[in-house]
Amino acid sequence: MNIVITGGCGFIGGHLVEALASRDGYHITVVDDQRNGKFVSHRSNIDYIFEDVCNFMPPPCDAIIHLANTPRVRLSFQQPVDAILNNIGPTTHVAEWAATYDCPLYFAQSSSALYSEPNSNPYTFGKAMSEETLNFYKKHWGIDFHMMYFYNVYGPREADYGEHSTVVRAFKNQIEKGESLKVFGTGFKSRDFTHVDDVVSGILKLIQSPKKSKQAHFGSSRPYSINEIAEAFDHPIVYEFDKPGEAAHTVCKDPYIKRTHDVIQYIKEWKRRNHNAKSGS
Repeated sequence: MNIVITGGCGFIGGHLVEALASRDGYHITVVDDQRNGKFVSHRSNIDYIFEDVCNFMPPPCDAIIHLANTPRVRLSFQQPVDAILNNIGPTTHVAEWAATYDCPLYFAQSSSALYSEPNSNPYTFGKAMSEETLNFYKKHWGIDFHMMYFYNVYGPREADYGEHSTVVRAFKNQIEKGESLKVFGTGFKSRDFTHVDDVVSGILKLIQSPKKSKQAHFGSSRPYSINEIAEAFDHPIVYEFDKPGEAAHTVCKDPYIKRTHDVIQYIKEWKRRNHNAKSGS
């Protein structure tokens, strides 16, 4: 199979590219302008095109996996134009690719789109409008698209957006800087957390399945509160005023995959390794 992956230099994309490239029968074309991710694999069955998705037409392909976007809810309030346009624009182009090559399109949707109103923040708005774009292309050009819902993905090579990082990455950053963990609001907001390996397994299962689900939810159905995540790090905590635009709770009600990792155990193992590295043991 010839597969095009947008955002293949990013956190989830890099892991997915590695997993696909390690299997027989796949050739991968990565389209990524590297604004958010820098990962590059040197396997011979991967071609990298370091271009904006909107400025490029890929070679004929059997499937498209669209991961490229500008993420993070809080960051989107500081960069609303980028958050909206870098969701809607690339999605329109990959929909055109899918129509041109008559191939399935797998779209990375955020779980926040399910638990927040579309107008609650620029990121969710961009994602909602992207989904409308796909429905428009399905109606008029018959494209076959599948929604992949991600739930607070964590694991090796987590993307670092500074103060706008995912909660797990943000807490790691604060510990490494010797700062207290910043919890916004009461800490009772809850999230489903999914290890990147489980997400990649889910994507592989989806694209290889002869009968493909139209919606695939890559989560665990076991949410944790932000307080529980912070307490697992066993580090001083400070509470600050809440920030608007985020859902109070997200949970994967219908997991497409079986969870093989638990975020609390992951945090405790990271703490142990971090402590051992500092002590030299």
